[in-house]
Amino acid sequence: MLKINPTTLKKITSVLLALIALLAFSASTAWAQFEYIWPGNGSLNNFRQANLIVRNGALMDETSVTADKIIISGSQSGIVPAIVVLSTDGKTVCISPATKFAYGETVNVTVKDGLKTLTGQVLTGTSYSFGIRNEMTPEAKQQLEEYLATHDDGGYPLNEPRESVYVPYDNSTNRDNTFKFINIYTNNTASIAPGELFFHRNSGASPTTSSGIGYGIMTHDADSIFYRPSVYDGSNFQVNLNGDLTALRLNPNVDTGVIVLDSAYNETGEIYCKNGLAPSQHEHLFFPDGTKWFSIYDWQGGWNLEPFGGSPSATVNVSWIQELDANNNVIFEWRTDDHFEVNEATPDISLGTNTVDPWHINSIFKDTDGKLIVSLRNMDRIVKVNPSNGSIVWQWGGLKSTYNEITTTNDPNGGFSHQHNVHRIDNGHILMFDNGNSQPSPNQRSQPKEYILDETNLTASCTWFYTHPQVNGFNMYTRNQGSVHRLPNGNTIIGYGLPDKQGLPNGTEIDANKNIVWEFRFKDSTEFTYRLYKTEWDPNVGIGDIDASDNKMQVFPNPGNGMITVTADIPVAEKATISVLNLLGQKVFTKTEKLHAGINTLSLDLTALHKGIYILDIAAGKTKMEKRLIIQ
Repeated sequence: MLKINPTTLKKITSVLLALIALLAFSASTAWAQFEYIWPGNGSLNNFRQANLIVRNGALMDETSVTADKIIISGSQSGIVPAIVVLSTDGKTVCISPATKFAYGETVNVTVKDGLKTLTGQVLTGTSYSFGIRNEMTPEAKQQLEEYLATHDDGGYPLNEPRESVYVPYDNSTNRDNTFKFINIYTNNTASIAPGELFFHRNSGASPTTSSGIGYGIMTHDADSIFYRPSVYDGSNFQVNLNGDLTALRLNPNVDTGVIVLDSAYNETGEIYCKNGLAPSQHEHLFFPDGTKWFSIYDWQGGWNLEPFGGSPSATVNVSWIQELDANNNVIFEWRTDDHFEVNEATPDISLGTNTVDPWHINSIFKDTDGKLIVSLRNMDRIVKVNPSNGSIVWQWGGLKSTYNEITTTNDPNGGFSHQHNVHRIDNGHILMFDNGNSQPSPNQRSQPKEYILDETNLTASCTWFYTHPQVNGFNMYTRNQGSVHRLPNGNTIIGYGLPDKQGLPNGTEIDANKNIVWEFRFKDSTEFTYRLYKTEWDPNVGIGDIDASDNKMQVFPNPGNGMITVTADIPVAEKATISVLNLLGQKVFTKTEKLHAGINTLSLDLTALHKGIYILDIAAGKTKMEKRLIIQ
C-alpha cells in the first residue's frame, strides 16, 4: 500500500477540498476578494480552539462586520456560534468560535455576501473547509514528555559531557563583584559601548527543562542593577520594541506566556498566545502600536515518517508564527508544514526517531517593508514571509530551495548553518549568529556574520565576520543558541549561548576593529544565557518620567508623521546636539545646531524613521532635555 507523508497528504487534501468548495460555492471570484483566510482551505491538524481570520486587504466598514455574515459548521459539532469583530488594524475580520471544535472533525465556513470596505465596495462571500487534529495518543504524549525531559532546545541530549577547558580567572583588581556567579575577563572601559547587559541565567542544557536560575541586568563591571531568582521566568529577557521589559514565563503548571515588567520591575501583566498555542523562548516582539509577534512550537502526533526510515506514528514539531493586534485578537498565523517537507531538514536532524524537529523557527524580524525575516534553524534556511497573505517572498540557504533562492557569496564557510538571531541593522545589512554546525568536525567555529542582501538580484555577500581567538587551543563553537547585536557606537555584543566546551566565554563585546573590549563567563560552566542584550537603561526613568521631566522643550505634532517642530528654552547660547534614540538606546538620528539664549524653534524631518516610540534628546553644554516622540 502506498504511504504518503503528512505534508504531501495535506497538500493533496487541500487541493481536493478547494475543488469541492469551488464547485459547491462557485467561489472563483469570491476568493479573489480575500488576500488571506485562516485556517487555510484544506488545512489539517488545527487546534480545537482555532480562531478564524478573513482579510480583504482594504480598510473595512466596521458596521458591516457582523456575526450573521459568518456561518461555521462542524461535521460533529454542528452550527458553532462565534464572536466577530474588526481588528484594530481596520482590515482584519477576527472570528472567535464560542465553543471548541471536536477532535478529528471537518469544519465548513461560509462568509456571506455583504462585508464592505470603507470605500463602499461590497465583498462577495466565499466558502472553505479545514480539519481539526486528532487527539494525541497516550503513547505519543509519553514519548514527547520523555524527549523534552532528556533533550535540550536544539535536540541534543541533556547533560551530554563536554570537554573541559580550564580558563583561570584574572582577579587582579580584587573586585568583590555583586554578581558572584560571573567572571569578567576583559573590561576595557575606554572602548566599551554605553549600556547595561540583560541576561537570563540558565543551568543544565535547556530552558525547556525548567532549569532556570534567574534573570537580571548588570553593568560591565558585573554590578547588579536588577536580579530576580526564578526557575520558570526570564528567558529572552529584554527591553522590547514598545519599551516594556519582557521575558518568557515557561511554567509547566500554567499556560506559558510572556510577562511584562515596568521600570520598577513590577509585573504588570502577562500576554498569551491564542488558538491553543504557546510561545517558545525564541521570539516575542511587542510593537508600539500594540501588535505582538510570537514564535511557537506545536508538537503534533500521528505523522507517518516511514518513507524516511522513521516511525509510522511519529511526533513532529511544527513551527508557527502568530500575530496579535492591540486587543489580542489573532490577525495572522503561519505554519512551516504548509510550506516545507519534513525531509528538507539538514542531515544532522534524524527523521528515523519517534520525535522529530525538522524546521525549528528561532528568530523573527519585522523588516523595513513590513515583511518578516524568519530563521529556520534545522533547515539552515532563512525565508522572507509576506504577512498580508502568508506567501514566501524568497528563500536563503538550506538543502532544497527551488524558487526565489538567494545566492551566497564571499562567505568564509560557504554559507551559514543552524543560525540564530537573524535581523536587519541600521546600515541595511543582515546580521546573524552563524553557529557553523555543518562545518567539518573538529574544526567547527561559531561566528557572527554581516551580509549585504540584494533582494532584487537575489544575492547575499558576506561583508563582515568575527572569529574569536582560540581558548587553550579550542575554537569558539556553540552548536546551540547564540545572539549578536550591533551597538550604537559601532561595537558588537555577542552572546554564545551554550558553548560546546566548558570554560569558553558566554559573552563578548568587540569594537569596530574586532578587538575584545569586554568579556564574561559564568563561573559554573554548565550555566548559559540564550541571548545577551546590551541597552542603555535607567531604572529610575520610565517613558512617562521623561515626558514629565522638563517643560522647557515642546514637540508638536506629537504623535505625528515625522515632520515635527521643536521649541527649546536654552539658558545661554550653546552648540547643541539633537539626537533621536529608539527604545533600545540606539541613535537613529543626530544633528548639531547652534542655539541662542532663550526659546529656539527647530524643524526636524524624521519621516525616514519607522513608526514607533522614540526619545528626542537635546544636549547643549550643561543643559539636557528629553521628550517622548511618537511617529505614526
